[in-house]
Amino acid sequence: MHGLPPDTRIGRARLRVGDLERSLTFYRDVLGLQVSREAGKGVTLASGEQRETNGSTAGPRELLVLEERRGIARRPLRPVTTGLYHVALLVPSRRALGRTLLGLRQAGYPLRGMSDHAVSESLYLDDPDGNGLEIYADRPRQLWPVRHGVVQMTVDPMDVEGVMAAARERPEPWTGLPTETVVGHVHFTVSRLDPAVAFYRDVIGFDEMMRIPTLAAVAAGGYHHHLNLNTWAGEGAPTDSERVAGLSGWELEVPDDQARQALLERVAAAGALEPSTNGPAARDPDGITVNIG
Repeated sequence: MHGLPPDTRIGRARLRVGDLERSLTFYRDVLGLQVSREAGKGVTLASGEQRETNGSTAGPRELLVLEERRGIARRPLRPVTTGLYHVALLVPSRRALGRTLLGLRQAGYPLRGMSDHAVSESLYLDDPDGNGLEIYADRPRQLWPVRHGVVQMTVDPMDVEGVMAAARERPEPWTGLPTETVVGHVHFTVSRLDPAVAFYRDVIGFDEMMRIPTLAAVAAGGYHHHLNLNTWAGEGAPTDSERVAGLSGWELEVPDDQARQALLERVAAAGALEPSTNGPAARDPDGITVNIG
């Protein structure tokens, strides 16, 4: 088994949207993300400038690429194909999560739900095209419940009052997601669990963190999950359609050159290497593109 370095992380996720300006009224004007790059019918969104401890400023942390596809259909509330379930944006603290909740309420933007997963607390919503989003904050790793070496995630009601109280400790006007926001994980539907887990574990190199009959979680560095894979559209679900909003692909950032080269060799040996204008890429068993950086 070939592992990934512990500081491996998720990079940008690419989403298909039907109307770029409509999407920007949400991502820019509600969530406070900034356009860092524009190219053709697409924009890259970032969480803001990253300030180093010595006072110098690095470039913005890019999170999402929106690709305009005029005429595509809205993603269904409960998709019956493979593909996007949600992209999860990780904020740095419970206070930041509470500020996000208050900001969304102030904007009148609807939520799909809220949950306590024991390791984290989460808000769920859809963008204007029905692309699923999770905004969440992790609890400190030492507080994650572990049984027999396996992190125990739950789906419980979130302590809404507690989260909002954390936001009110130091009240400030809502200006959007904090600059420390990153893509914490990606969750998508697959047609069959066994081949998907085998690909992400044995070829990509994630560790299998949890598995139940219809869901598996994989991650690097002991994180609770960098990917969730579900079969909630049914075993053998058809492939996602390019004519529907959804996930065009996502990026895996491998910080070690030797580990990255070993990963590319595994991908090539598995016959999963895919030509891409965005750098080396792998294609998973359900046709989802993973760019490797």
